Amino acid sequence: MIAGIPEDWPNRSFSRNIRTGDMTWHVQVSGNSPIHVLLLHGTGSSAHTWGSLFSELAKKYTVIAVDLPGHGFTKNLGQKNLNLDALAEKLTELREALKIDYFDHIIGHSAGATLALSYALKNRQPKTIVGLNPSLISLPSFYHKFVAPFINPIVTSSFFTAVLSDLLPHTKMIDSLIDSTNTKLDSQKRDRYKTLFKSADHLNGSMSFMAGTDIPSLLDQCQSIQSDLTFVLTEDDGWIPAQALRQVIEKYFQQAKIIEIKGGHLFHEAHEALALEFIEEALQVTGGSHVHTS
Repeated sequence: MIAGIPEDWPNRSFSRNIRTGDMTWHVQVSGNSPIHVLLLHGTGSSAHTWGSLFSELAKKYTVIAVDLPGHGFTKNLGQKNLNLDALAEKLTELREALKIDYFDHIIGHSAGATLALSYALKNRQPKTIVGLNPSLISLPSFYHKFVAPFINPIVTSSFFTAVLSDLLPHTKMIDSLIDSTNTKLDSQKRDRYKTLFKSADHLNGSMSFMAGTDIPSLLDQCQSIQSDLTFVLTEDDGWIPAQALRQVIEKYFQQAKIIEIKGGHLFHEAHEALALEFIEEALQVTGGSHVHTS
């Protein structure tokens, strides 16, 4: 176990530190199967987001949940502003340090799903990729050309994030942020996000993750992905509009299975049993289709 992790942190007993270069990863590993499943959280989250999904999947697979660079309890002492390609390379280094030859399946939430695709383009492709509310909708092109070059150095600066992390615990901003996902989380799950955002490193890692994501470039490469793809979209997602996301998936991932349900951006935390059902089915079934459920 790792010092500094709260006693009630989800799956804490499975936590370990793995060092690769300038990175000290917080990784949770459970299971004895030769089939390896990698879990990738989204921007601003951590491995805690998987909750009971982690332990349930570990009954059938060897499950690896990570805190991505700068997030949660992973410490990044090197380059802070890592783009998707660099993050994918860091994941490859982590896999090698864990002495795992191959991730059979990757499950990613939001930007974690985007990272799963980037990783697949640089490594032996997993059999399955499951994207829960995948972050595949890009900001307008004018943002990347004219706004981002000026804004990103500010929002990802150590000074800015240090000041903001000191202010956040004294405001209702984290509750407002969670409310904006249109997901009903209980107070305990909300408190975990409040714990994370007390850390300037976590805030910096979150903003750097967003700033370093070039979705159009990624999508242009995704025709070479041969993994079985399942994408779960929620109709009430306050962050990633389902209709626009569906159009992107249908354009760039014609072989993918699309599941649409009611719920918000963090539905896998609010409805763990339902999310587990979709994930387990995806890991066992191949073939693309479109499913709409109520």
